[in-house]
Amino acid sequence: MKIIFILLLMINVVVYFAGIQSQSSQSNRILLLNEFNPEKIILLPSEENCFEWGSFHEEQIKYAEAVIAEIISEQNYEVEDAGTAMMYWLYVPPLANKEAANRMINKLRNIGIVSFRVKDNNQPKNAISLGMFANEQEAMNQLKEIEKKGVTGVAIENRNVLLKRIIIYNPAQHVKDQLQKLAEQFDGTHLAQTKCERL
Repeated sequence: MKIIFILLLMINVVVYFAGIQSQSSQSNRILLLNEFNPEKIILLPSEENCFEWGSFHEEQIKYAEAVIAEIISEQNYEVEDAGTAMMYWLYVPPLANKEAANRMINKLRNIGIVSFRVKDNNQPKNAISLGMFANEQEAMNQLKEIEKKGVTGVAIENRNVLLKRIIIYNPAQHVKDQLQKLAEQFDGTHLAQTKCERL
């Protein structure tokens, strides 16, 4: 009987200390949870593999955005400023009216020259843009080619141009292949793989 009593007493002592230990760890857990403030959590931007495509001048970026939107969702790329550069604008000065500008564009199209009517409010209305060139000699060479085809009255103007670039976040392999082909179609732009942080 004494042995049973001693065994029960020892079991009670072990259970008692085990209960105290468990209660102590539970109260520590509660203290830790009380110190945890979700509103103070700061999510750090994650670094990703990105492609940077640029630098686009004002005429190119409109076309580039339209093309890229067809292969990539809006959440996976963004357009940002990439500085400024002196460029050479080749253009037909403002014509008398919209109809005259459209006739000139048709004439240019018929001889294989890509152009478009300048619509922007801060540009001369009914002017026709024939391209932006990073190099003055390239602009002069293009001007001579146009004049050989019988188009006169074309001018070159130096302009300080805002440049843009497109950041593409973590593109899939098929998107990389498409981007490479696209970059070849936009003169003066380059495509580079880089690391970036999505904000």
